[in-house]
Amino acid sequence: MGWTIAASIVGGVVFLLLAVMFFVALVGYRKLFDRRYNGNSHVHYFTADDFEGLQAEPICFHSDRGDLLHGFIYRDAAVLSARGLVVFSHGFGAGHQAYTTEIATLAHAGFWVLAYDGTGCVSSEGKTFRGFDQGPLDFAAALRFASQDARLKDFKRVAVGHSWGGFSVLNSLSGEVPVCGAVAMCGFVSCAGVMAQSVFGHIQPCAALFSLYFRIFNRVRFGKDANRNVLRSLRKATVPVFVIYGKSDCVVPFYGNGKRVLRLAEDLPHVRGMLCENKGHNVYLTEDAERYMNETFSSISSQSKKQPQLAEELYAKADYRRMTQEDEGVMRAVVDFCLQVI
Repeated sequence: MGWTIAASIVGGVVFLLLAVMFFVALVGYRKLFDRRYNGNSHVHYFTADDFEGLQAEPICFHSDRGDLLHGFIYRDAAVLSARGLVVFSHGFGAGHQAYTTEIATLAHAGFWVLAYDGTGCVSSEGKTFRGFDQGPLDFAAALRFASQDARLKDFKRVAVGHSWGGFSVLNSLSGEVPVCGAVAMCGFVSCAGVMAQSVFGHIQPCAALFSLYFRIFNRVRFGKDANRNVLRSLRKATVPVFVIYGKSDCVVPFYGNGKRVLRLAEDLPHVRGMLCENKGHNVYLTEDAERYMNETFSSISSQSKKQPQLAEELYAKADYRRMTQEDEGVMRAVVDFCLQVI
């Protein structure tokens, strides 16, 4: 009788813990994904006008759900004959103009660049962001647009993305519209995995359970398109791929993402890897730029919590040129790769 009671108590406690974890995961999922992401209204995002010779032609196309996604075709006015088309996928939290410096570099190297805001982000339609698995769907829509648009359809295409954008392009390598190759900077392996790692770190039992719940929620929301996995996609890919990671990345934890992708890259002849030992999440920036950006935004966040009215003034004082200074070595490697595969 005593053992029966004890077993019942243990069973009840386990059930309660599972239920609490499920509730926490569900609330977290909805809080994170059931909203729009319009960037930070106080941050200065560069546009084409901030770069000499850079031209931007507005475009729009529909996502798989019918939402109108807005973006631009960027090109260098001095380039008479384009070398190819880069289709660019932005990271989580803002739109593609958070990467105008990188887009300008690609354009000045001779490419036309198609860059857009994803579903529920900045200038694009969508009541909510929906989730990370929406990224590959939006990228597939961008590729379809590029393959049908009179200005772009004859170009050879290469995919480039960072963070969520890296995840998106790496899961779009075997789609209906082919690309010649892909560059992914700091892309995470899977939605469920990166969320579990961000919440529970190395606490494996909790992370595994949290990941399972997220996979279930993704399946309900995205159906057959749910739970894309970069490792699986890389094994299936037949085009050249260039993956870049920062060893100190805490946004997309290196131990659970970059380390695994780079290890797999060693066994796949079509995948080239680069590890930036002293970089975090923004590997395309110089070490000084990344450090300055992190310190500046952290300081502003801390000060504006106490005095919210200071936020606009503090952001206006930031040195955005210093904050977006590119690592010439990394960006040269990206451009060279794109030139090689086109």
